[in-house]
Amino acid sequence: MFRASIVEKKRLFFGLCLFELLLFLLIGRVFYIQFFMGEKLQALAYEQQTRDRLIKAVRGTITDRNGTPLAENETAYSVSVIHAQIKDPEETAKSLSEVLGLEYGDVLKKINKNTALERIKTKAEPEEAEKIRNLGLEGVAVDEDVKRIYPFGSLACRVIGFVGKDNQGIIGLEAKYDEYLEGSQGKILTETDAAGQELNFGVKTRNAPENGKTLVTTLDVNIQKYAEQLLENAVEAKSAERGAVIVMNPQNGEIYAMAGKPDFDLSDPFTINDEELQSLWGGLSQEEKTIISTLCGEISV
Repeated sequence: MFRASIVEKKRLFFGLCLFELLLFLLIGRVFYIQFFMGEKLQALAYEQQTRDRLIKAVRGTITDRNGTPLAENETAYSVSVIHAQIKDPEETAKSLSEVLGLEYGDVLKKINKNTALERIKTKAEPEEAEKIRNLGLEGVAVDEDVKRIYPFGSLACRVIGFVGKDNQGIIGLEAKYDEYLEGSQGKILTETDAAGQELNFGVKTRNAPENGKTLVTTLDVNIQKYAEQLLENAVEAKSAERGAVIVMNPQNGEIYAMAGKPDFDLSDPFTINDEELQSLWGGLSQEEKTIISTLCGEISV
């Protein structure tokens, strides 16, 4: 009968202890991952296996005292590409650039960007959205969006203010009450595979957006129009550079009209009337244009 030697017994004992040590380390590692990293890993897995598309909230309307809209919204569309689903980047870029009136190189660069969802154009017109849908391009998503419009053009422009491309208020009431007007975005969540492709049998979850609140001002459109006409005539008659008129109810302090000259078109707020600044405007970045327009608006208001 074979009997293990003392040396062999020691080796066997050492091997058994080493095995148990490794087993305890493995159990400890599993415990650490499960209880200390579980939430983080779960969040990463969820992010990898799902794709979310934002649904913009409808910005609240700004009205005069009689309910006449001074700032409202109309339907527009946003066009995006899903990188993992694009089969022919060059042909897709060519089609999108032709329909949307964009530079081919800029569109191709966005398509080749390795992101889950890349926005090609916001505030696209309904006709453009319809043409893109009819093309049936793989990996191209067309979502309903809204854009801000100002029915009366330059009327009370410095009071109302305007929004930027991200639909956030820049000056005036649009900026002052932005937190009430902007609302909360919604989301469409879809399940994807490891390659980023949407699963046909995956669950789609839609979290509806919360639209912004309506802001009712004390302004009166008719009084505002009359005040601006009087001010314009006075500025021309006196050859003045600027002027301002405020119509207020002395009993309660309500502002019925607040006019200022020179003014600007709220639908095109970045058009500069000053000839010297206009000559430099083309060389400025969008950020610099926004800063200058904001400062001019704050000084004038």
